[in-house]
Amino acid sequence: MRRRHRVAVGFFIAICGIAIAFGSELGWVSARGTRPATGITHTSLQGLLHWTYTSTGTYLKSFGFAVLVAGILVFIGGIFGSRLLAGLFALLALVASGIWFGLYVNKYNSVNLPYTDLRLGAGLVAAGGVLALISTSFLRRRL
Repeated sequence: MRRRHRVAVGFFIAICGIAIAFGSELGWVSARGTRPATGITHTSLQGLLHWTYTSTGTYLKSFGFAVLVAGILVFIGGIFGSRLLAGLFALLALVASGIWFGLYVNKYNSVNLPYTDLRLGAGLVAAGGVLALISTSFLRRRL
């Protein structure tokens, strides 16, 4: 059977990809006590191998760049109607943000990280990733 792209769902997934990419550039956690306000743009991806929260000097080696690329690929997957591309990279953005939060909490021993301390960047990546991942199941239908 032939498959047809659902344009409205693809457009919605593309908007979710934009939200993920935009959220990767914003702040994620506000300051509280000794914990600084921060985002993911200068946190090293290589530190993940040693489970350490380290800074990186270049943006291309940061969590921010990885989530930005994932958001762009979710956008492309939505535009072209690819369930695999959109779903895979929406899941990757969610996993990367979860790993970043794990490293962050491990570094600052932040048992007290209420949702009110989360900033717009974390919300955009989480909401965009979840909505894009759910929407991929509605992306194509059989004729």
